[in-house]
Amino acid sequence: MKSLQRGFTLIELMIVVAIIGILAAVALPAYQDYTARSKVTEVMLQLDACKNGVSEFIQANSQFPADADAAGCSSKVTTKYMAAGLAVDSATGKITSGAIQSVATGADTKVLILQPTTDAARTKAMAAATDAIQGWSCGTDAATTDYKFFPAPCRQKVLGGL
Repeated sequence: MKSLQRGFTLIELMIVVAIIGILAAVALPAYQDYTARSKVTEVMLQLDACKNGVSEFIQANSQFPADADAAGCSSKVTTKYMAAGLAVDSATGKITSGAIQSVATGADTKVLILQPTTDAARTKAMAAATDAIQGWSCGTDAATTDYKFFPAPCRQKVLGGL
């Protein structure tokens, strides 16, 4: 008589479980890096909002703002992922975020930096407020191995170019 096979064999089920385990082992670290990047992006949004204020201040007054408050940014703004408020350098217009917190070991205590530049390659900092802003260079003070936690344009030292 002919016997019908029903269901899966134990070997087939073990192979499927092993494949799922391998996929989970690869996907989990990638997902953790993705969530860390999304948290750092929230800090980046604070910097971008301040960038507009600094640009307008420089164009209207032909000088760098004295601080973040003068540029229309709040130096006291904190978020869940940024410990202290923003700072604006009165000599260069450089915007620095507060220390990043509660994100990941490689990103915590680091900062994001936006620097106005006078060249399209984004490698020359503005020397005078009368110069035209050609772009903004984004960077961080994190180690090269921790760049994976930061938005793509900021995975460098400030004034690193495009």
